[in-house]
Amino acid sequence: MLENQNGSPPGVASMVGGIVEDAQKLVRQEIALAQREIAQAWDKGKTAGALLAGALAVFIVGGVLLGIMLAKLLDQAWPNHEWVCFGIVGGVVVLLGRALSYCGLHRINEVHVSLPQTTEPLREDVQPVALSRGLSDEDVQPVAVTRSRTSTEPLCKS
Repeated sequence: MLENQNGSPPGVASMVGGIVEDAQKLVRQEIALAQREIAQAWDKGKTAGALLAGALAVFIVGGVLLGIMLAKLLDQAWPNHEWVCFGIVGGVVVLLGRALSYCGLHRINEVHVSLPQTTEPLREDVQPVALSRGLSDEDVQPVAVTRSRTSTEPLCKS
């Protein structure tokens, strides 16, 4: 059995106070974990965005030059129909862009807004803290991460 400094068992109030103090410390740690998770995700996103922006600039220049070259090459096969050659190359580029957009939108659907390492333990921690504050189970609302769309609703249709 636990004993305080003078050898007598601790009172109920001091035990409840210790439990509440431990719960508050745990919630602070969970919040710090959430902040760290968000910072890591943001850093990954910034790095990926910068790399993709650089790649996009290079691909735009290369794509324009390659498109002109292909149109001129087709013009060698059909002389005096240069506009048809540019139309064919443009159509192929548009189809390729559509396929890339489709794949990109599916990848966006795989991104999770919630912080799974943080939300699950936080949900478990809310109930004991609420009960120690005198709230009933009905008063405790689960922690929910809301999104502007449901997680099963895709951004683009398959």
